Amino acid sequence: MILVPSNFTARSPWRQSRSAQRGVTAVGMLLIMLFLISMLGIVEVGYLYWAKRDTQKVADLAALAGAQLMSACISGNGDNTAARGNAVTENGFNGASWALQITCGTWDPVANSGITDHFSATASGGTPNAVKVIAQRPVLPIFGLAGTLPNVSAEAVAASESPIAVFSVGSTLATVTNQSTLGGLLTAIGISIPQASLVGYNGLATATVTPAGLLNQLGIQVPANVTVGQLNTLLATSANAHALIDVLNATVIAAGQQQLLSANATLVNAITTAVGTTPGMVTLGSSGATPTGLFAQITAPDSAAQSALNAQVNALQLVSTAIGVATGQHAINVPSLAVNIPPNVVTTTATASVIEPPAIGIGGVGTTAFTSQVRAFVQIGVNSNNAPLVGGLLKTLNTQIQLNVPIAIDLVNAKATLTGLCTSKDSSGRDLATIQVNSSVLKTCVGAFNQSAAFSTSGDCTSVPGANTNQQLLNITVAGASVANVNTHFSLSALDASGSASFYPGQQQNLPTNGTPLTIGTTVSNIFTAITTLLLNGVVNTASNNNSVVSNLASDLWYANASSGGGNLGQLQASLNQLAGANGTLQGFLQNLPQQVTSILGSALTLNVNGLLSGVGGLLNGVTNLLTGILNGTLGQLACALGGATACIPVIQGTMNGTSNGIPNGLLGLLSFVIQQLQAPLNSLGTGVLTPVLNNTLGIDLGVSTVNLQSLQCHGVQLVY
Repeated sequence: MILVPSNFTARSPWRQSRSAQRGVTAVGMLLIMLFLISMLGIVEVGYLYWAKRDTQKVADLAALAGAQLMSACISGNGDNTAARGNAVTENGFNGASWALQITCGTWDPVANSGITDHFSATASGGTPNAVKVIAQRPVLPIFGLAGTLPNVSAEAVAASESPIAVFSVGSTLATVTNQSTLGGLLTAIGISIPQASLVGYNGLATATVTPAGLLNQLGIQVPANVTVGQLNTLLATSANAHALIDVLNATVIAAGQQQLLSANATLVNAITTAVGTTPGMVTLGSSGATPTGLFAQITAPDSAAQSALNAQVNALQLVSTAIGVATGQHAINVPSLAVNIPPNVVTTTATASVIEPPAIGIGGVGTTAFTSQVRAFVQIGVNSNNAPLVGGLLKTLNTQIQLNVPIAIDLVNAKATLTGLCTSKDSSGRDLATIQVNSSVLKTCVGAFNQSAAFSTSGDCTSVPGANTNQQLLNITVAGASVANVNTHFSLSALDASGSASFYPGQQQNLPTNGTPLTIGTTVSNIFTAITTLLLNGVVNTASNNNSVVSNLASDLWYANASSGGGNLGQLQASLNQLAGANGTLQGFLQNLPQQVTSILGSALTLNVNGLLSGVGGLLNGVTNLLTGILNGTLGQLACALGGATACIPVIQGTMNGTSNGIPNGLLGLLSFVIQQLQAPLNSLGTGVLTPVLNNTLGIDLGVSTVNLQSLQCHGVQLVY
């Protein structure tokens, strides 16, 4: 029997279960409410971060808009209307309590290295290159569950990239049938190789490479904050010079033309064969105003260094310029002298060399680009002992002419300079760059130097060792006695040409645009005519009245014509005719000198010898007077007819006694035979030596340069903070 307490109340199992369920539900609802409240708080915090990011976007876009239009900077308060308009109007940043601070200033990682964002407000009168935007706004809570939200603020600095151009300058090329584009470029630096070695390179004509891409392929690390000065030093350092094959391979890889790697090896082998030696190392930059590497010295603000590294350079131009640098100071094959010169009378050696490589220009206003500078060396020697002229008269006259003239000629040199960038557009809306070209052609120097010295220096030929030292150029002796001696040095000023034009990216023009290309053969022939003139002027200035010249010349003229018919009078007349003929040749030569010498390029060629034409003018008057005396005959002809040599020789001598315009007539007669000896060979040197070099080997059209604007960056901007 079970006993139950009197106060016990029995509960059913069902009622106990309902009570437990109500407890669980309450706890669950509490947890759900806590979760929802947390989510609302998270939403408010997320909204805070969204507001921060939106404010940063406004600051970024406003800074970029302002940097794109630096002209919108307001002087005085430094605001920028373009930046403010972008933030307020285009992005709706215009709340009543929202703050927007805009400042125009200078972003310079070097000058402002101590400032976190490298930005400083532009000083009065300065030129800003960046815009700084500080945007600030409150963030109102949605539910208030996260408490009071703080204001959000964002800063941005955008810099306007300085305009950067890439350009090149070269000599205008003669059209060569079936020649590839690269073949034409190599012709301009004196390298002629078989067309089979150039197969496939035409595809590079439209490809571009950035200096940064080239350096990366060569394994050269460039700091992110590099300055223009540091970049120039980095490129010009000899430690960063590379073999030609490495530069060519890096170029074609950077241009996406890896299939040319095997062609590069073939090309380098062909160049080695053409030049006769292994190509040298390729320095990538230039340390000064004179080009020494692939790129000329970069001229731009330090903030533009990255822009210069990312400039677009034509890959084919890069290849040809690298070859020019690697083969600098190589000899150019000069065609054989194609003039009719008697054997062993006039000896001529001629060669040419690239003394300064070409260089590509990258940078802003003031940046330069260069053609390759080519110099020719010509050595002219004459020994009249071997002269079979005028029936061996000079030998008979016991007269010797010794001529030794070393000549250095700067064939062509041109410099292109950026003078304006992005200040105007053409009718199609393309940005333009202005480029000025100054070219120097046929600067000529004569002095005491040899071939090695002539090719030892760059600059103009006056810097050649010995160019300013006297050299015995001409010596005329009669019977062992010197009657005329030219011991001097001189130079002929270059033919200068200049021109300026505006270019859009990818455009190529010839400058000067209004210049007339010079006729090479005529121009160079006139150069040698001028040299002949200078030599004659030296004879005039150094000559003295030597009676032995007159007596020996008269005697030898008589005996040189002993075989003439007609007796004594016939022999006399033949001697006088020979003297008159030689004097006529000299007279004709001198009469043409004013036009030949002073009218080259409309008097653009100036001779650096005082009184040249006045001295030659006196010589011409003397020759004219002597020629008139010869042609008019003498009263001694009757005595000659009866007296033989003793009577006839004084008749010949009488025509040359005394002076004409202060110049000994005997010397004038002798000079007549000298000019007969030298005139044709010297004049032919112009067309026989240098014309083939300029036309056939280098393909140069004198006085005109080809300029190519490869790329142009005008309004680039970047966020720098």
